[in-house]
Amino acid sequence: MSKLNSYKQNIKDLPVKPETMKAIIIDDEQHCITTLRWNLKEYCPNVKVVATAQNGSEGIFLINHHRPDLVFLDVEMPQMNGIDMLEQVKDISFDVIFTTAYDHYAVKAIKLNALDYLLKPIDKDELVKAMERVQNKKTLTSKKQIESLTEMQKQKVTDRIALSTNAGLQFINLNELIRIEGDGNYCNFILKDKKKILISKKLGEAEDILKENELFFRAHKSYIINLKFVEKYIRGEGGEIIMEDGTSIALSRNRKDEFLERFSKL
Repeated sequence: MSKLNSYKQNIKDLPVKPETMKAIIIDDEQHCITTLRWNLKEYCPNVKVVATAQNGSEGIFLINHHRPDLVFLDVEMPQMNGIDMLEQVKDISFDVIFTTAYDHYAVKAIKLNALDYLLKPIDKDELVKAMERVQNKKTLTSKKQIESLTEMQKQKVTDRIALSTNAGLQFINLNELIRIEGDGNYCNFILKDKKKILISKKLGEAEDILKENELFFRAHKSYIINLKFVEKYIRGEGGEIIMEDGTSIALSRNRKDEFLERFSKL
């Protein structure tokens, strides 16, 4: 190999430095802003905080003025919470990472809409992971995600979920979801109309999002099923579940009692 080609190869092999991201922090508590800003400076040097705000109205003004790449947004703020604030932003051309003290409902709604969040007090390792997710994903936060999140917040509607696919976001009705099949680092969501949606998440992550919906049950290490679509149960050591679409799923032996108990409630 010539020196020139060797030089070109060495340059090619150098790690690509991530582009600087402009960020805005919106939180009604100044100490939270200060802490997050410090953590970003220390552990996420490619993130530049260009502005901070302590209420929704000021946050909207700063977003329109600075056009950030990323917004860290507190969910619980007086007068106008973070979700209501986003609903009023006309052009969402940035990513959003919600920050919240443990608010069970808010976290569930954020997860269902494939949005990212950090629990307060924010752990630096979780912050770094969240930034890696932002940098690796291909789609920005969408207006449809925010509209769905707002609807869930106001009407407690939790029958829709957003799936992040290679092509973008796919919104599905959970009442149409027959089962989820796990395959290593991927999941296939199988719908009533036989449509399959592949996402890059482990089955355990899908289980975590759906764990409080009593219709969904982890029947096997590779399957989560919608109990609404169970047609038949065949007795055995663990047993066999026959779904409405004809799919046969082996029931794990250690899940048998819970399955029968859960199913009796429907």
